Amino acid sequence: MKNYNEEPPPPILNQNPLDFGSLQQGNSNTLQEQMSNPSNRPLLWHADTDGKSWLTLDKCTGCLQPGQKEIINVKVDASSLTAGNHKAMLIFSAEGDASTKSVEVAVTLAVTPPPLSVKKG
Repeated sequence: MKNYNEEPPPPILNQNPLDFGSLQQGNSNTLQEQMSNPSNRPLLWHADTDGKSWLTLDKCTGCLQPGQKEIINVKVDASSLTAGNHKAMLIFSAEGDASTKSVEVAVTLAVTPPPLSVKKG
């Protein structure tokens, strides 16, 4: 018999880490993260971008019913980033009765400078 008073488990995430590979400075890219609720009761969730302004989500909160799946679009914008490697953590939390459980997703991105333009003349 299930104990419905126990805290919900954190959501299950499809990709960990999210590897955006290499982007040219000034470009952006979006990957999808699939989240699912493994519990037998609704799961209130919240996602945090670790304070990185170059990382955005199309949804930051929601409620997943038991067994339900949801797609979150994760976008990186390299327009304000310098060339080099950048990392962040996406933190997906399940809101429980007494505490919050989290699943961290590593985000990796390598920014390359735009190609040099050749002046003719």
